[in-house]
Amino acid sequence: MSSRDEKTPGPLEAGVRQEDFLVAPVSHFWSSRLVAIDSTWNPKSWSHQLFERELNEPLSRVRGLFVGNLLVGYLIAHVVLDEAHIVSLGLAPEWRKKGGGRFLLEDFLRYCRLDGITTLTLEVRVSNIPARALYESCGFTVAGFRRNYYSDNGEDALTMRCDFQTRRDFETLQPRETAALDSELSTSLAKGTPHVQDAH
Repeated sequence: MSSRDEKTPGPLEAGVRQEDFLVAPVSHFWSSRLVAIDSTWNPKSWSHQLFERELNEPLSRVRGLFVGNLLVGYLIAHVVLDEAHIVSLGLAPEWRKKGGGRFLLEDFLRYCRLDGITTLTLEVRVSNIPARALYESCGFTVAGFRRNYYSDNGEDALTMRCDFQTRRDFETLQPRETAALDSELSTSLAKGTPHVQDAH
């Protein structure tokens, strides 16, 4: 149930196009919403404290996918020197299969390119064919295999990797443009009245 009486528009009501998605850094204001989204898909869902720790961690990048003033997805990655690793990517169930996951991922690929990151990695369940197809279409290749990686059911994982030396399609966007966009959007969202949903 929503913590507000206002009706949150669904994907069909909103008539979502790619132009409706915006990505910006996530602040502590959104921690409850992050927990709520995570609990809908993650068998080992993160606690409020874990999300708060990520938001406080200097090496962590927490980026949110917004439609209007509603947070509908997130990507969390750790950055060390010129390497980054995606640790979690999730979307609210009513916003899946709408192109939001690709939008989030491509935004972070641009971010990596502009920040001088040369290698981006992640783990994905062997059985998660749609996610694997998305990552492959964005330039990731299989770099390794991790047996019994997922503790909830012992499923194996593939390690996937994207090397940015071979990706030239994000070079046209200038760092100042991206920084200004993030700053303007974050300020706008902070002044708005976001929808924050409970986990149940």
